[in-house]
Amino acid sequence: MRAVCFWIAAFAGAVVLGSLVFPAVRLIVLPATILMSGTVDFLFFRILFSPTIRQGVNAARREVQGRDSWINVRDPVWGIFGSRTGSPALLWLRAVLVIGILPIGLFQNWIGMDVVLLWLAGSLVAVELGIMHAALSKSDGDLIS
Repeated sequence: MRAVCFWIAAFAGAVVLGSLVFPAVRLIVLPATILMSGTVDFLFFRILFSPTIRQGVNAARREVQGRDSWINVRDPVWGIFGSRTGSPALLWLRAVLVIGILPIGLFQNWIGMDVVLLWLAGSLVAVELGIMHAALSKSDGDLIS
């Protein structure tokens, strides 16, 4: 399920970039946005109502707050590209989508708000997948399920 959501988020980024280059791709921006909003809602409610994920989020929060110092962004476990925050592919996808929010937002008058909303929805899916990864991973980095 997480792999499918990963590919849906990657699809959203590809559709946005494709719509900037090829005007014909703009025809699938609205259906892709509807698909992404459904994926965002599904993952949000799964994080909210799944006892396993909630317990994992609480355990991750306790582990992070139990440290004596602030977490460095280059921390190998909890940093931006840390082992507990996602697989390498998810880390790169999340970095591209989240960093891309700024340029996409700056050019919203030229590219259209529908494209911006699709990019934001893809970014949210990538962030939610990172939260789920942190919640479902053990201290040694192995996934529970």
